[in-house]
Amino acid sequence: MAYIVDIEDIIKNYELKNNEGFLYCLFEAVSNALYCSVDNEDIKISIKFTREYKANEILKDSENCIKSFEIKDNGTGFTDKNFELFARRFYKTNHDCGKGLGRIAFIKVFDTVNINSYFKENNKIFNRKFIFDTSQIQDNKKEITKQHNIETTISFTNIKPIYQKNTLSKDIEYYYKEIINHFYIFLYYLIENNKTFEIKLTDDSGKISERIINTEKLKQDSIKKEEFTIENKNNLEGIDNKIKFEILHIKTKNVAENKALYVVDERAAGEINNLNLPPYLLEDKKGNNYYYNVYLKSPYFNRFLNESRTKLSLPTNTNNYTNSFITVEQIEKLLKERTDKFLNYEIKILEGKNEERIKKVLSDNNNNKIANNKAYLYMLSDKKIKGELLSKIKYKSTDKDVILKIKDFHEELQLRTVEKINKLLEDIKSTKEENFFNEIQMQISELINKVNIENSVNLSSYIMYRKYVLNLFNKALELYKSTTKQNEELFHNLLLPKHKVNNMDSNLWLLDDFFLYFDGSSEVSIKDIKINGKNIIRDLNEEEEKMLNEFNKKRLDKRLDLLFFPEEGKCVIIELKAPSVGVKDNIQQMDKYAELLANFISSNFTINQFYTYLLTDNFNKYDKPNGYRKIYGINGFVRDSNNIKDYDTDITIANQYSEVIRYTDLYERAKKRNKIFFSKLNIN
Repeated sequence: MAYIVDIEDIIKNYELKNNEGFLYCLFEAVSNALYCSVDNEDIKISIKFTREYKANEILKDSENCIKSFEIKDNGTGFTDKNFELFARRFYKTNHDCGKGLGRIAFIKVFDTVNINSYFKENNKIFNRKFIFDTSQIQDNKKEITKQHNIETTISFTNIKPIYQKNTLSKDIEYYYKEIINHFYIFLYYLIENNKTFEIKLTDDSGKISERIINTEKLKQDSIKKEEFTIENKNNLEGIDNKIKFEILHIKTKNVAENKALYVVDERAAGEINNLNLPPYLLEDKKGNNYYYNVYLKSPYFNRFLNESRTKLSLPTNTNNYTNSFITVEQIEKLLKERTDKFLNYEIKILEGKNEERIKKVLSDNNNNKIANNKAYLYMLSDKKIKGELLSKIKYKSTDKDVILKIKDFHEELQLRTVEKINKLLEDIKSTKEENFFNEIQMQISELINKVNIENSVNLSSYIMYRKYVLNLFNKALELYKSTTKQNEELFHNLLLPKHKVNNMDSNLWLLDDFFLYFDGSSEVSIKDIKINGKNIIRDLNEEEEKMLNEFNKKRLDKRLDLLFFPEEGKCVIIELKAPSVGVKDNIQQMDKYAELLANFISSNFTINQFYTYLLTDNFNKYDKPNGYRKIYGINGFVRDSNNIKDYDTDITIANQYSEVIRYTDLYERAKKRNKIFFSKLNIN
């Protein structure tokens, strides 16, 4: 028997956001399974997720998207009555508030839904298999002569790409939490009616492969009920004069978050956002830790839930019908009063542990990835400052909020210190009393101490940044030592990105901090190098151009890795080579660069001293070049002086100091310099 269902238009006009699709289908599938099993004493539901993997993929985990899922229950199944409802009635279901639209979402989100149901009718067992998609539903009912469990399996296959993206990196723990949050009230009432249940979630990924929601777990939660009413003064037709609201306060360890939710038809219907719940673990009078969930239930919410159960739009004070309905502001105000009262003891505990929490937040390694937030602990060492800080941090603040408020307060303290310094300077200028200077001296000592402590915060953040750069540099060295594919580009970009000239934003401190303050260039040909908009190479005559380009060598087209111009007629050339490159040929190349610059420099500039540095890693003390001596403490070499001659007259026109340094030693030297700061700033 075939049922013709015209649902193309229904699917087309059915509103469902891409990020809601998969989760909504999961909720509807679980809801159907629960309602069909509600008459059972023992309810069993299992859900299995299948992810999409590449053919050659070895490691399977929840980073992959979900492709399909299967849900099995031991409910009444697709009896003739239930099948008739499923096949024909899309806007009426067999329980209160059901819209009958869940099945429309199934085929909007998935290509195909396969249903295989074993059920009992007239003391006989039947099997009904059919495919639910946009085509006709073919009923294949047949009697089963052998004993078989009463169960229904629904397979949702091939999720559509626009909905699949939202399953990326969401593991089984995420869906476990969402199902508990969404169905907690329904499951709670099952327990009240002496029902037992188990919802088992499995995942084919290699991480957490199984999670179970069952009666025993939820029975461990502490639940307190209370009610309140709000009078509807207008008493419009169809709305009760006094509207009743039921609150469930839940202390739980089943979900690791504090949350407040509206409830319609025993299911969550939207989050309540304005209660300022603490964002972390709570502690009761007995010292037990728990998370706090609160659910607010009322028949009043039914009329404001959209057909697809994806949005609860309660009236607000800005709506035209404010006078006709109770608003969300009224509801949330009364709910907040009750949640604050319920959590009164816990909030006092939290406020009493504010200092402890600040220390924990600032010391947490997860919060110290870039900046060293530990440096802000100095605020707790001063009694007056600590008091001010504690008054600014509230129990409801997240860790991120705590850090931001502390940083803001630090800036406020710095401004105060600057104002005190300015006032002190004015006092010094305006006074002539001798005794006053003794008082001034005490104020100066106090202010200098404050300035040193407060500025250490900013310096600590910078030094921590340098630490991470050093770690990256070291990892790059390890990588190059383990591979045959080597070039200097990573080291080049780490020190100063190619074609950049903003040295202050570079990591040239790895070489030496004083390089940060020079004008210069990166990966620019000699003929194109400019300082303050002027070419450093003078105008060449015809013969010079011919000789420089002879034998297709194009000598002035050579690109210098790093070039800097300090004041007082000095120039710094740094050549970066792949770690595996040797020393000898590159020293000659470095000397040639210095010779070319010295001989063809524009009259606008004067260079009489060159400092040249060659960086590579493929040498040791036995590779010392002629004219060089070993650098004490490392495997590098230094040449203190080399005369650069004029090409025509052979007269000395500049002097050259040279070093050959290993990347390994460069790293060790920079690490030692950074360690000095760590010691001064008391950073571990």
